[in-house]
Amino acid sequence: MKPSDAKKSVVDLVKESTDAVGGEWTLYRGPSAEVCEQPGGGEGARFVYILERAGADGAAPAADIRKVEDLWKSKGITTERFESGSADPLTGINGVDGPVTSVGFNAYPQGYTISGVSKCSDGDVAELRQAE
Repeated sequence: MKPSDAKKSVVDLVKESTDAVGGEWTLYRGPSAEVCEQPGGGEGARFVYILERAGADGAAPAADIRKVEDLWKSKGITTERFESGSADPLTGINGVDGPVTSVGFNAYPQGYTISGVSKCSDGDVAELRQAE
């Protein structure tokens, strides 16, 4: 896989996810190149992309998690919801496979984040960072 394809896959998925939830999202990080290990053992490049927005109250987090879960499942992503055990639980969903290595949606009352990690691609991270 070319680095440009890996980068595009994670950016597209994170943006589609934020569009499904709605609201004003801002860049937290990326898309940033990181070193990863290729299946054959050599080094490659993957991309991390994170967007965030102010949180929501009431039933909105549960509804937003359902929207994101439906989108991810439609893309072949295996999902797993999570919830902390506190009186005011932290909720969200994580996913693996599909067009990316992993993706996560934290639907916390104080703020939402959607983060994605692309599949490992061919490419030199130092060269990719110089091009940014």
